[in-house]
Parts: sequence; C-alpha cells; structure tokens
Amino acid sequence: RTRHTANVAMGTVAPDSSLVKDGQGLKDAKWHPEISLTQHGLWSKALTRLCQCVLPVILLLHASAVVNLDAWVAKLWQELYSWPQLHWAMIEALVAAIAFVVWISGFFLINEIPFMKRYRMVVREESHPSGTHCMSDKTKHRVWSSFPVYVLSIFALHLVRSAPKVQQEAPSAARLLVELFLGIWAYDFIFYWLHLAMHRFPHRWHKHEIHHELKVHPVCGTNFLSAELVVNQSLEDGTMQVLVNMLVQNMPLYWGLPKHKLSRLLHNILVTYLLSEAHSGLDLPWSMHRLCPRLLGGAYRHEYHHHRRDCCFHQFFCYLDDFFGYVPPKTTD
Repeated sequence: RTRHTANVAMGTVAPDSSLVKDGQGLKDAKWHPEISLTQHGLWSKALTRLCQCVLPVILLLHASAVVNLDAWVAKLWQELYSWPQLHWAMIEALVAAIAFVVWISGFFLINEIPFMKRYRMVVREESHPSGTHCMSDKTKHRVWSSFPVYVLSIFALHLVRSAPKVQQEAPSAARLLVELFLGIWAYDFIFYWLHLAMHRFPHRWHKHEIHHELKVHPVCGTNFLSAELVVNQSLEDGTMQVLVNMLVQNMPLYWGLPKHKLSRLLHNILVTYLLSEAHSGLDLPWSMHRLCPRLLGGAYRHEYHHHRRDCCFHQFFCYLDDFFGYVPPKTTD
C-alpha cells in the first residue's frame, strides 16, 4: 500500500524533553516510530466526502423549510424529558462515563479488525502472542480505575452542590448547535493553555508525563497510541480536565441563557468521542483531521504530540498551534 510517511526523530531534544518515564531525557532515546497517513482509496474518499456533506445538507434543507430541525429537537426533548433518569443529579456524569466506555471500546475493536489495520498511523507487527500485553500493570489499573473515580467524585460533588435545573422547554436547533460548537471550542481553548503550561513546566504536581505513556508492542517494541490511553492520567491531571469541562458546561453560551440540559448531555457525548478519536491512533475516513483538515488536528496531530511532546498541544483544533508554530513535521511522499 502507498502511504505518506514522516519519521519522528525522537533524538531531537524537545523544549520539555524531560517529560518521559523515570525522568530520562530524549537525548539518548533511540525510538524512531513512523507516523503515517494512509493513502485512502476510492471508497474511503467517498465515505469522507459523504460525512463532510451530512451536516451542510441538513442545514440547507432546514433553511429551505424542507425539514424542520426545531420540530425534531422539540420531539426528542419531549421524549427525553419524560424519562425519570433525565432528572437524576448524576445523569451527566453517567452519560460521560458510559460514552467514554462505548467510544474507547469501539476504537479498540476497530483497531483489531484485520481489514481496518491499514488505517493504523503507526505500523506494527500483526502477531501478538497470547498472554502478552502492551500496557504495564500500573497503566491498566489507572485506565480501569478512572471510571469509578470520576463517577464517585461527581457524586461527592453533588452532596454539596445541586445539579442544574432541567428546563422543560426544548431548545431551538440553532441554540443547540451554537451551544455545542462553542462548548467544544471553549473546552479546547481553555485547556490548551493548561496543557501548554504542563509541558513548559514538566515533572511538577500535575504529573502530566503519566498521560504520555505509550503502548509498547511485545514483539517489535514499537511505541503507539491507543484509545484507552485517553484516560491514563494522574488524578491531578484528570481533575483539571474535569474542572475545565464543568466550567464550560456552566458558561452561558447562547445569549446569556444557562446552557440547556440537552446541550450539556450532547456535549459530554461529543467531547468524549473527540478525545477518544484523538487517542485512537487511527487515520479513519471519518476522522476529524480528514473531515475538517484546516480546522481540526484530530488523531494525526495528537499522535505526533504523544510521541514528540514538543508540538500539537490542541485537543481538537489546530489554529493556536499553527499560529505559534507548534506544527508536526512536514511529511514526504
């Protein structure tokens, strides 16, 4: 298969090169993983174009009065509002946790489907001996414990702070889209500066270096990123992510109105998907860096970030990285 390739020379010392396991610098590191974008075929390109057209076509049909998105949203909200579970104080946290499990599991399974392995951005041996693992025991424990820790933390928070009131009236389609987009943008913008600071001041209380642990193939020794590593974080690092999300969820993003409950729930579903995809290590036809290459960095840039640690500090977008020059190396055919 034809691929566009770029070698990531880890021997180049990054500004925050101390962000590696056990405090060792990158100067003597000998990793040379090859991060590659697949040369997509006709059907892959067609699927990308189809995904790119879905939202614009729906909005065009709504603007032309062919479909009524406001009626669809109102009907959806009327049904959801009748569910007792929607009024639980823990519903947003549970939706976020369940969504994470679904997205991580989905990307993990896609990664193991034989004909989907060609979309891996770091090529590695196909064989994986039984009884071997790509993650250390500590990493596995952090991944599995992240979900109960998160849910129990939000439960403790609600013991002292009431959940926002559930609005009975449905949001308009415009309000829903604006709150969703601005919520994702605000989350990415705020965390960008925290993320950049953690790399400028490594090995501090945030312990962000834990999140940069990669899987290691037991046969070929290749380092690679995988979706489940999205929740491989220290308690301090993960807490900052959750606090930023809580801040964004409570911002009045649509004409000063409190964020609608439906927007809050969809935000948690969407943000967990984007985070999982960014850590998937896959160059899929529907990946964000394929759908909106000028706007979103996606899994491609985030793969570079986890390997190099000196570029691509955005979670989702890429405009600040482009402005400051924190871009990935240029690829060569």
